[in-house]
Amino acid sequence: MTLSFCVFFLLLLCGLDIVTGDYSLIVFYLIPVSLAAWFVGKKSGLLFCLLAIVARFIADGGCCATITTHSVLHYWNELIEFIFLIMMSLLFSALKNNLDNEKELASRDPLTNTLNRRSFFELAEHEIDISQRNERPLTVAYIDIDNFKVVNDKFGHQVGDELLITVVSTIRSNIRRSDVLARFGGDEFVILLPDTPGNAAHKFLSKIHFQLDQSMANKNWPVSFSIGSVTYVKVPSTVDEIIGHADELMYTVKHGGKNRLLHKEIWEGTNG
Repeated sequence: MTLSFCVFFLLLLCGLDIVTGDYSLIVFYLIPVSLAAWFVGKKSGLLFCLLAIVARFIADGGCCATITTHSVLHYWNELIEFIFLIMMSLLFSALKNNLDNEKELASRDPLTNTLNRRSFFELAEHEIDISQRNERPLTVAYIDIDNFKVVNDKFGHQVGDELLITVVSTIRSNIRRSDVLARFGGDEFVILLPDTPGNAAHKFLSKIHFQLDQSMANKNWPVSFSIGSVTYVKVPSTVDEIIGHADELMYTVKHGGKNRLLHKEIWEGTNG
């Protein structure tokens, strides 16, 4: 759609250039160039720079009865216009990339590169809508690392950071592309499992729990994991509700001896 509009606008400018004659419309040629660079990419922006100059040459020929000889100054101006368009195209594409990178960084935890809490809520709302519309189950798991403070105190924060990164890599190696992983706090993580019924969710999370224990044992880190998980057959309307139930089950595990998975299946949500 964007490219089609840019082509149409470029042809329109070429026609206006022929009609107006020797008046420079180079500023207006910047419109399709900048749109292509911003919404499509750097290569498209550069392509429209070239097309813009071609259009200018066509206009030069069309506005004259014959192809007259232009002065060196005229061709010098054409070259300057081309360089101007290229510079602006590169500037727009670089600015867009920087904005995209800033947005990506703002949505993720800087240490583990998982989603942060705010981004998780945005994605979870989307998954809730899909689950409700398709009447499909939704599972959420709340994971807390037991005795994480002991690792920081005994081995230092650098080892603590390494532990968190290992936890994330272990979880990521077991979850699906459609699943959502986020870091909610210093040692708390949440996994959202779309379209996952109760039996499959319990088996799946039990495997993750086992893999996490193995990863910690391989490093001789004295931690374990308390996991509370809920499968909603009828999904509630709010993210707070689905997180709240899993959080409550996780704390039940924490107060009951830690290092366990407690899973519950809920058939009716309160929906607000």
